[in-house]
Amino acid sequence: MRISLAYRIEQVYDRRMVEMELDSIYSDVAGVCGHVNAQQARLVRLTQRVLSEHMWEESGCRTAAHWLAWQTGTASSTARKILAVAERAASRPVLMAAFDAGELSLDQMALAVKAPAYTDAEMCGFARNATVTQLSMVVRRYGFEPDPGDPVPAPTERESAEEVSLWVDDDGTGHVKATLEPDRFRVFETAMREARDALFQAGHPNVTWTDAIVEIAERSLDTVTERSRRDRFRVNMYVHGTEDGSVTFADNWRVPDALRDLYLCDGSVTPIYVIDGIPVNVGRVQPIVPDRTRRLVEHRDLGCRVPGCTQTRWVQVHHVVHRADHGDTDTWNLICLCPAHHRMHHRNQLGITGNADLPPGTPGAVIFTDARGRCIEPGAAPTTPGGPPPAPTGTWQHPLGERLDHWAVHFNPPRPIHADTN
Repeated sequence: MRISLAYRIEQVYDRRMVEMELDSIYSDVAGVCGHVNAQQARLVRLTQRVLSEHMWEESGCRTAAHWLAWQTGTASSTARKILAVAERAASRPVLMAAFDAGELSLDQMALAVKAPAYTDAEMCGFARNATVTQLSMVVRRYGFEPDPGDPVPAPTERESAEEVSLWVDDDGTGHVKATLEPDRFRVFETAMREARDALFQAGHPNVTWTDAIVEIAERSLDTVTERSRRDRFRVNMYVHGTEDGSVTFADNWRVPDALRDLYLCDGSVTPIYVIDGIPVNVGRVQPIVPDRTRRLVEHRDLGCRVPGCTQTRWVQVHHVVHRADHGDTDTWNLICLCPAHHRMHHRNQLGITGNADLPPGTPGAVIFTDARGRCIEPGAAPTTPGGPPPAPTGTWQHPLGERLDHWAVHFNPPRPIHADTN
């Protein structure tokens, strides 16, 4: 069957129209990417100022990443990328200039700034053409020389004997120091990483190594099933029936008032009955917040109530009006807080007032305030754009996406710093 000339011309025309439409779409996508990149670079610049002036610390947030995720309405992972770039921006002027111009994306920048500062210009050229996966492989695998300005640690002899030290300083703060053989250290390190990951997967995005080691300790204590042994290895605090309401540990160290209020919010008590100042009996262990009340509060709050906090598990029940101030153990006076925010409140870094049973936004409902007494809003409040953003000065070009030959990737090592001979 012969194909007519008119049909062939129509096919060529249709194909050309499709190609022109694709070219237009590609151009529009590149333009949008350039605008997005430039605006993210502007956000990084603003974050630099927030970090340099420690503005986030007054907001009642646990970390700068928590503050940024709350203010921008982004995921914690995105907030951490912005912070990583902001912390290294000053030493990467070439990369930041390309970012400001819209030529690099946030994901590319977050990986590129992990390389030493002396690779700034070369890394910028490489990042423009590499995909995020390729950048990640190069940054992780390439044997970079350290930056010339970084201090070189002095060589030390490894301790031949294992040692673990525990001590308490004058203000009651505990210290731990350990020296382990390589194989036993790997076991300890793996357990720490597993505990940290378990907390992260359970909804604790800003988990620290301190949280991990406490998690390991709590797991060990939770495995004790024998009652006599469990009572023996319980962390006890003693509330003295004096006018000052002082609390001490078993070794008679006075518990700071902030920690006293923290643990009296949500814990277990063993009453000691006294007649004429002489202990005569010890009652059963009982929770400060009854289980039925706790279930009601946890079902009502569904996680930490502090605006922007994403933790939904392992929360603690807090008395809005402290027990030391004769606060009731009723649902209106109880609110769920994550451990970090609970400690912040009792350190006077986070204010909490109001009736926890009332819906947010109604008169008398719970209000959170930062260290300066300013109200913490329930979420991000982006302003409506009054017009298009400024046009980026550069042009976004997508990565090549070709095969990456690692043997061809090379970064010039830093030039040695010569001592001044004058």
